[in-house]
Amino acid sequence: MTGSIAETPSNDNDLNPEQPAAKSTKAKLVDFARRALVVIVFAAAVYFIAVQWPQVQATVFALQWWQVLLSLLALIPGVLLGMYMWRVVMASLLRSVDIEPQGLVLNQIYLVGQIGKYLPGSVWAFVLQMELGRKNGIARAQVFVASLVSTGITIGAALVVGASALPILVQRQPNLQWLYVILPVVILAMNPNVVTFLVNIVLRVFRRPPLPERIQANTMVKAFILGVLMYLCFGLHLWILVGHEATLDLATFLVLTGALALGMTLGVLAFLLPAGVGAREAILILALAGMMSAGAATAIAALSRIMFTIADLLCVGIAFVHFRWRQQSASKTSVDSASEAK
Repeated sequence: MTGSIAETPSNDNDLNPEQPAAKSTKAKLVDFARRALVVIVFAAAVYFIAVQWPQVQATVFALQWWQVLLSLLALIPGVLLGMYMWRVVMASLLRSVDIEPQGLVLNQIYLVGQIGKYLPGSVWAFVLQMELGRKNGIARAQVFVASLVSTGITIGAALVVGASALPILVQRQPNLQWLYVILPVVILAMNPNVVTFLVNIVLRVFRRPPLPERIQANTMVKAFILGVLMYLCFGLHLWILVGHEATLDLATFLVLTGALALGMTLGVLAFLLPAGVGAREAILILALAGMMSAGAATAIAALSRIMFTIADLLCVGIAFVHFRWRQQSASKTSVDSASEAK
């Protein structure tokens, strides 16, 4: 399709095994930098867990093992729903490209890129996703736009879900009233015409052609629904985690889900902090204040943060194992077909 913002893979990343191309020194340096960045962000995530552990070990040992396990497992579908939301947006941008063969690659681009948020300045998640995308022949501008749009949708979904906790949070911290003003602005900004206009501005900055067609309304609706479901999974994680301190009813679930959604949104806005550390915890402690002591609330907020990090790493591992399994299955099929042909 004319006007596509997809890029043809560069010679140093040629995917055709029949035409191997020698890498230039520059290409080797870029490839080394990508690998180094991946190692650094994974090390940052592990370091984050190690630093936070002393604050939460007493709380962990006070919980039932099944409670910790179920709370962690509830996060995994949430992380994967976030990935599928990003892919829905990417699919809209890749309308002129067959996306299915790239599906497993896209999963890794998103999941590995998300680990970049554990470096100071959450923009590293965008940078890592752009570089991983470029390595696989997807334009940096394309990946950046998909990440930017999905982040905007995530914020919109968070503000809608967060409305259930906002009345309680505003009572305890009146400065949060400004969130009531942001909600209608974000909803308006999710109009497909507005999103397309904003995306084309970003593409112009990247000196890429505009979108060949308007982003469809069903793309925005589907991504928004996935965003809401993602936060419901995250809320379930927190709801299970506080079961030993609070009453597990629907009202508590809605308040905790809304508070976590708003806290994660503030974490995105506090982009100078690694993964928004501190901003999310402040909101969670406010929400938990009426359910438990300040010390317990602080420990639960910190434990939740660690469990999110573990879930991110687990999802990367799942995606990697799945990718390798599919590669081996495809190789075995090719060998079997070749043997039968002889």
